[in-house]
Amino acid sequence: MGTEKQREKEEKRTEVLEAFVKHLRLRHISSHDRYEKYVKEFLEYLESIDIDYTSITTHVLNDYRAFVLAQKKGCARGTVNNRLTRIKSFYRFLIKKQLIASNPFTHYKGLKRGTIIPKNILSVEETGILLDNFSVKTDADLMMYSMVELLYGSSLRISEVSNLTIGDIDFKRGYVYITSEKTNGGRLKVPATEVSLHAVKRYMKYAREKLLSESEKQEDRLYPRQSESTHRCLLNRKLKAECRRLGLKPVSTHSFRHSSATHMLRKGAGIREVQALLGHTRLSSTEIYTRVLKDDLKHIVKTFHPREQEAAKDG
Repeated sequence: MGTEKQREKEEKRTEVLEAFVKHLRLRHISSHDRYEKYVKEFLEYLESIDIDYTSITTHVLNDYRAFVLAQKKGCARGTVNNRLTRIKSFYRFLIKKQLIASNPFTHYKGLKRGTIIPKNILSVEETGILLDNFSVKTDADLMMYSMVELLYGSSLRISEVSNLTIGDIDFKRGYVYITSEKTNGGRLKVPATEVSLHAVKRYMKYAREKLLSESEKQEDRLYPRQSESTHRCLLNRKLKAECRRLGLKPVSTHSFRHSSATHMLRKGAGIREVQALLGHTRLSSTEIYTRVLKDDLKHIVKTFHPREQEAAKDG
């Protein structure tokens, strides 16, 4: 009898999770696989401590956060917060479907994130070397080159690029329209560089037809329907090989978004303009890039200020 009841609970849990993933797909959330993975792991954790997912408390969420930090040593606070944010979306879905009475995340507070950006940020010159010498020998290379140009040219995330349709690219006016969980299902218009648009046109002319299935073409997709993590993995592997070949420090897909923001600020762009481009709702999210500029100024003072030069002589 107990086994049958347990089986019913498992079936119900699976059914609800499948409904949640379907909901994400209908909202065109490209990283639904990441949501599914994190929610599934959370549900398995609850099962291991014999707690029903419909009746958890903030205390349980805090315990799970501690569990994740202990299990995944070296895990960044931002990564833990992202995991809990996706689980929070699951509980918002349960509320919407009236499957639970109250949301356990109402009083939950995430970990305070450190205001840091990745160390593997290329300079303007290094970025130029990488993009201008990007090895394109296959159709897949052509696809990945166009993706990298979009990542850097429009400061996009890989999840936003991988989910693009042809209709999302306005070649005439020079814009890219993105939809992701970061935009809450809304469309955000982002300027695109001439170089990135040219790379996309080249990919569409020579490689897209060969790489996409008939159903993907009918859906007007720009890139093959692969998960965000698959696109990221393939592109990171290619970037690592290119950086090694060109004698550059290795970079990841997300490095280009940070590089783009940093480079524009160094060239004199206003922080409010960069905030709008990145789609940040809070200025504090954009201000992390100004720390790089402060480091630049420190170097300038150290190198060129007369008093510093005198101190160096006296030393």
